[in-house]
Amino acid sequence: MKFRILIIFVLCFAFSCKNEKLNKVSENEQESINFVLKQFPFIDKKLEKIKKVEFNSLAISLYRNIDKIDYDEILVFQKGNKFYAIPFLSNMYYDFWNFKNEIEKSKFSKTNTTFEKELQKSAVNLKLSADEKQQVFIQLITSVLNTEDMLEKKPQMFEDFVEFSPRKSKYKDEEPKNCLERTSKLFKEILEDGKNGIRPTYIWDKENGRVYKLFNESQNIDEYNLRIETYRVDCYTTLYEM
Repeated sequence: MKFRILIIFVLCFAFSCKNEKLNKVSENEQESINFVLKQFPFIDKKLEKIKKVEFNSLAISLYRNIDKIDYDEILVFQKGNKFYAIPFLSNMYYDFWNFKNEIEKSKFSKTNTTFEKELQKSAVNLKLSADEKQQVFIQLITSVLNTEDMLEKKPQMFEDFVEFSPRKSKYKDEEPKNCLERTSKLFKEILEDGKNGIRPTYIWDKENGRVYKLFNESQNIDEYNLRIETYRVDCYTTLYEM
């Protein structure tokens, strides 16, 4: 009987610990950030809040080390007095962004997650409604990030496009012709989507050198489910460090 009770106690303890590990919602903003820093120790801990956007009972804050070129960031989502933070990593972590146009192997350890998954977890843990999820994402891409949307209506932007970036760390400089080939493929894909009647939304994150391809997979009015595909459009170089 005692052995049976001990097993039940161990199982209950294990389950509660698992829940505690998964639960990153906090009533303290810094505490939510610390959880991310513990989970992703390579993120620099010298972070400053560089932007905050408030709307209704929701808010989004962006944290960054402003003294570093090769920076990683943290996004903090807020609903009422609840906070939930997620990593917002640089392009050097290929598995986090799951780039659709990247063939080189990552020179960094795997993060074992993706931006899309982290964004979904933030909505679940903060118990956001469909309308709130939509508000959060719209504010993220229009107010927090420096983006340009509706690229599907102006694909010529990427026809002859190279965006040089000094944020490369362990990676070698890239040949401009290779970068041009990568963005040209994206240009052709946008055109093909239009010809085939596929209507995703393309958004260019200028500062971070990424294009997000968004699919709204909501089945009814009470849902807001986004699938995100990401493309790298920056070109690693040391030119800007001179």
